[in-house]
Amino acid sequence: MGSTVFEPEGGDTVRTTSPDGGVWRTTVEPDYYKSSDNFPEGTEFVSTLNFGNESLDIAKGLAVTSVTYQGDKVAYFELGNEPTNYEESRWNRSTDAYMSEWKQYTHEIDAAVNASGDSNLTSQRWWASSATTDDFGLEVRPVTLIPAGVDSEDQVGIYSIHSYAFSTCDPKRAALATIANILNHTELTHYCDEEIYPSACVTLEVGARWNIGEFNSVSCSGAPNVTDTFAQALWVIDSELIYATRNATNTHLHQGATLALQSKDQVNTPDANGTPGFSTYSILYPRESNLRGPSRTLISFLAQLFMAEAFATSSTRVRALDAPSGVDPELFAAYAFHVDDRISKLALVNMKPYYANSTSGFTIQVDLSSLTHTGNGGCVRMKRLTARFVNTEDSNISMWAGQSFPMGEPVDDMAIDMIGKDAKVSVRGSEAVLVFFDDVYGLCEIRAWNKIVSIQPDRY
Repeated sequence: MGSTVFEPEGGDTVRTTSPDGGVWRTTVEPDYYKSSDNFPEGTEFVSTLNFGNESLDIAKGLAVTSVTYQGDKVAYFELGNEPTNYEESRWNRSTDAYMSEWKQYTHEIDAAVNASGDSNLTSQRWWASSATTDDFGLEVRPVTLIPAGVDSEDQVGIYSIHSYAFSTCDPKRAALATIANILNHTELTHYCDEEIYPSACVTLEVGARWNIGEFNSVSCSGAPNVTDTFAQALWVIDSELIYATRNATNTHLHQGATLALQSKDQVNTPDANGTPGFSTYSILYPRESNLRGPSRTLISFLAQLFMAEAFATSSTRVRALDAPSGVDPELFAAYAFHVDDRISKLALVNMKPYYANSTSGFTIQVDLSSLTHTGNGGCVRMKRLTARFVNTEDSNISMWAGQSFPMGEPVDDMAIDMIGKDAKVSVRGSEAVLVFFDDVYGLCEIRAWNKIVSIQPDRY
């Protein structure tokens, strides 16, 4: 988006590229914006405006165009993408210089959009910052921008931070992008609290909201044989819940094609014939490609199903729990979900890597006896996220509640387990379970009805 321009008479979207595949400019046309109608009703968009070309006219034109063609689907504007990656000479590492230009642009864009009459946006229509956590010298994360007065005109609706704890942009960092490292709960938490949470705290102190505007596990489009394995699903769950417990409003998981020229030393590159190869941290490959093979879901698709169920009830709140006594907190995460001040669900994630040649299952037993009384008449159930081993890339042998989703549709019957009388839950290495203390799919009512008429529980 840092080099996008609008052509009102244009046909198809055009990418202007260099000989080695770098995208220098994307030229979009009205149908680009109208394509938002293909998304489910209620989907909202953040219109990211070109800040990279340092042209107020281009940025202003994109803003007016987006509200003209997308109507009330545009929820926010964002000026530029990752300004920390712009040329150093743009602002010479000066927060004040960046902020002065940001304010000038947003003020004039607001005036143009309001004059168009096509916008239903509130005055607090901007995402601010959208900076990475990389130390490139320009300090424009919310922890710096807010005290400097970026919101002096009350324009900011959400403060955005981009987050990638690992990278394959160069061989040195690529060596650290391993399954064992992305499944280290202690280090994931440490990264969040060092790089993200200071900005979150300042944002919350001024009564504003913050989100992870873009994130994934390994920058430069993922790490093959790591981010396309079952380990990525466990990483997604733990990372999103780490941010949720620190009051993030949203987390936006990055998807898409392998990007060219993110780094001259990047390990993960597009296909040799110049066509994209989809990022290995995506939740699916939308079409066949030379580099990635046939269209299909990746295993991390299952993590989205897990998270959707975890937050399915409105007004759900979540907090982190300590690891049980004797369990290594570096390799285990637990989260309690609350609705109306009662526990409704519990997520348990055993992050110890379990391989095909592992000599132990690394199973952890968690005693829930102190919580089972909160269930619907003692009816406590759970769904299990599991695979045959942590480094599998096969969606056919990776299951959420007994079902695989190799093409996005469930295969086989759903398996919902009932917690036994001992109130203990076993979680093997490289597994996660979601425990339901509330009724799930009416099964608790069926159980009660079966008791009344003396039908055995295994009959329903």
